[in-house]
Amino acid sequence: MIITKLDKYIIGKFLGTFIFIMILLMSISMVFDLSEKLNDFIAAGAPWNEIIFTYYSNFFIFYGFQFIYLINFISVIWFTSKMTNNSEIVPILSAGISFNRFLRPYFISSAILVVFTILMTNFVLPGSNEKRLRFETMYYRDFSARLNVRSQVTKDQILYFGLYNATTEEIRNFRLDKFNGDSLEYTMKSPLAFGDSLTNDWHFDKFELRRFSNFHDDISYGFNVDTVLEFSIGDVVFKSNVIESMNYTELEEFIEREQAKGSEKVPYYLIEKYKRWSNPFAIFILTLIGVSVSSRKPRGGLGVNIAIGFAFAVAYIFSMQLTTVAAIKVGFTPFLAVWIPNILFGIAAIIMYRIAPK
Repeated sequence: MIITKLDKYIIGKFLGTFIFIMILLMSISMVFDLSEKLNDFIAAGAPWNEIIFTYYSNFFIFYGFQFIYLINFISVIWFTSKMTNNSEIVPILSAGISFNRFLRPYFISSAILVVFTILMTNFVLPGSNEKRLRFETMYYRDFSARLNVRSQVTKDQILYFGLYNATTEEIRNFRLDKFNGDSLEYTMKSPLAFGDSLTNDWHFDKFELRRFSNFHDDISYGFNVDTVLEFSIGDVVFKSNVIESMNYTELEEFIEREQAKGSEKVPYYLIEKYKRWSNPFAIFILTLIGVSVSSRKPRGGLGVNIAIGFAFAVAYIFSMQLTTVAAIKVGFTPFLAVWIPNILFGIAAIIMYRIAPK
């Protein structure tokens, strides 16, 4: 494939506008975010160098790639509308270049962004998110306590507790129910337990263990006991947004563990997994829609194309949220929930491409 001057011109405009729009939108987002959180950062004693270089540098990367498909869409609408307004597209098509050939540099640019985004979201971005989330935990969000939790920690074990304190890693009113099929095998209770968030090591100040049988129950007591259970405190008080800091392999392994435990949050984790692939491919679809909309010259000028573009962006986000809620709340298949917006807008893109002026 030979890259011509036309290809270089459009690719340069595409990527240049994309970078400019991303920097502009992310800068505005950071200003609004800082105005909202500045008092909390100061009250928590967050150093300015960490606010700028740890939090907001990773904030820029995270949200930039989280909405890269929309930033790309706005960029395509913007620079293609300007080309239309400057009467650049009509001479190109009049010179014998087909509309399909005109689209080639758009899809070359889109392919660059798609590949780059897939690599970033699955392998690079998780490390960046880990730094951002750690900063939020220390200086902004309070994850120090969890109240009245019920969690199925393994296939046959259910844990209940009244209070978890992350600072001391202690659990109050600990109760663990172990089942054998449909029968309750034993119940373990402790007013105060300490768990290690990284290992399965536990310490109980005192505990009561009641084993059930058909004829009588066996009750035993223990004091200052160190033991190993089949789960860690990190499995119990896991924060859902921590999956943002897992790379592709880690996320796959985590989902397998959660499926083995029968976790009710598995659909949420699967949605995160599939979004890392569906969102980048949305760049192709929204690029085709963007070119089809903005390659015509409306009477209202550039503003009409931008308004149409934002309408599509809002509709796309709404459809994504709608299918995501359906997957989490009513059992809709996570894979379809993530890809249906792309399918629907892919059909819309083909229709708009066919009616675009050529």
